[in-house]
This record gives sequence, structure tokens and C-alpha cells, in this order.
Amino acid sequence: MTDTRATTGRPDAFPSRTHLSDGVVLLREPGAGPLDIDAIVHGATTPDVVEYTRVPVPYRREHAEEFVAEVARAWATAESAVFAVCAAEAPDALLGMIGLHDVDLTGDPGGVAEIGYWMSPEGRGRGLMTRAVRLLSAWGVEELGLTRIGWCAVVGNDPSRRVAEACGYRVEGLLRRGEQRRGERLDHWVGSLLAEEVPR
Repeated sequence: MTDTRATTGRPDAFPSRTHLSDGVVLLREPGAGPLDIDAIVHGATTPDVVEYTRVPVPYRREHAEEFVAEVARAWATAESAVFAVCAAEAPDALLGMIGLHDVDLTGDPGGVAEIGYWMSPEGRGRGLMTRAVRLLSAWGVEELGLTRIGWCAVVGNDPSRRVAEACGYRVEGLLRRGEQRRGERLDHWVGSLLAEEVPR
């Protein structure tokens, strides 16, 4: 990766792993232990998560183990920053996943990434994912120097869209047959949040 620090003052790598929390939601590194692996398998086999994300089908335990290893590798190479989503009061119970993907820290006035997330049924209806998206978006801007965070969702994934819009993301359009998922071409929404739009 190009070293941009000398000319821009922005980071050319991710900071050391840390937990992010607003006191209600907690974002932490997913682990390779059985609790997190079981929770990832459970979430990734939920019907609407299968329908609206790119998880392998059928999703097996080895997929979760490979995923956790990839999370660590991609953090080390500054390619993606992925966190487990937990309630702050129950930090060991993984309820969902959230991440900044396809990170590019180069360019002026800042880098870019795309946000993605899913939540298990047990974590829904509590505002946790909305808080997680706000928290991670602010971290991406403040700690990584991102100027734009993209968002996309298959048309019909209204929960994802509601969360994004609640966090200030602007839906910019619809790409007809713009997403290929398991051999099928689907329409999907696209949007973004700019650095200056992140709530302070």
C-alpha cells in the first residue's frame, strides 16, 4: 500500500485493535472460540441474512472459522475493518457483524470504504445496529481519514436501508441488475455518507 502519511497526514494502516462502544453497543474483534463461531454460524444461516448478503450457502462451521481468520488478515493488511456487534452489557454474546470493506486510504481529501452489516434475530429491535453503524462510521472518518463510506443493499432489504438512512447515509440511486449473487443478477440500492455528514 502506498504510504500517504508524509504528504497527507492520514494513516497508511489501521490502528491497533480496540473495542468501540457508546455504552449501549459494543464492537469488538470476533474470536475463533466456540461461542463466536457458533454465533456466526447461527446468524449467517438466518433466512433473511442468507437472502440479502453474500454468505456461502449452505453455511458451515468451517466457513465461520475461515471468516474469522480472514478478518484478522484483512485488518493487518488494511483491507477491511470488521467487528462483532454485541450489547455492551453482554460483551461475550455476538449478535451480528459489521465492517468497513474495500478500504482505500489513499486520495485527496481522504480514503473510501463500503460498510456492510447483519444482525441475528436475537439482536434486532433494540437499536443496536443503528448505534453500531453510527459508531463505526465515525471511527472510519476520525481514525482512518475516510472521506466517503459507501453503502449498498439488494432492493427489498428495507431494514438495512432504514438503518443506513437513520445514520445519515443518503440513498443515491438504484443499479438495475447491478449485483450478482449466487448466479442471479439483482437490482440494488447504492448510497453513501460523506465525512462532513457524520454527526458530531
